[in-house]
Amino acid sequence: MKNLIIPFAFLLVLFFSSCGTDSNSTNTDPVQGQWKLVAVDGTFAGIHNTFSPGVINWSFNPITQTVTVVNNNPNPELWDVLETGVYNYQFVNDPDSPCGESIKINGTIYGCYSTTNDTLVIDQAIADGFAMTLVH
Repeated sequence: MKNLIIPFAFLLVLFFSSCGTDSNSTNTDPVQGQWKLVAVDGTFAGIHNTFSPGVINWSFNPITQTVTVVNNNPNPELWDVLETGVYNYQFVNDPDSPCGESIKINGTIYGCYSTTNDTLVIDQAIADGFAMTLVH
């Protein structure tokens, strides 16, 4: 009988250890990773600035909740949003926006965000702001 208890106990432990839920699978950060700013459009001034991929890189780290920007834009006339640096970011409930949740970077709400395929769009259009397009 003792010979049956050990394999049964092992199977029982194996069964219960595999039934846990993976907390990381539901809490993924939709903007995590490295993105390349390729366009800034909008505002009442009609800004339409484009950048070659890799000139301006944004790297979102969900663990530290920081975005590291490396801005190598050689043209100071083109508005490129953020200078080189490390900024805090977070997602905030925003009942005044059409999306209900906005991204806040360094204390400033930058508006709605959406990711599709390899594109991230951050959009302040509701406030006559700008839209930023970033790609992987």
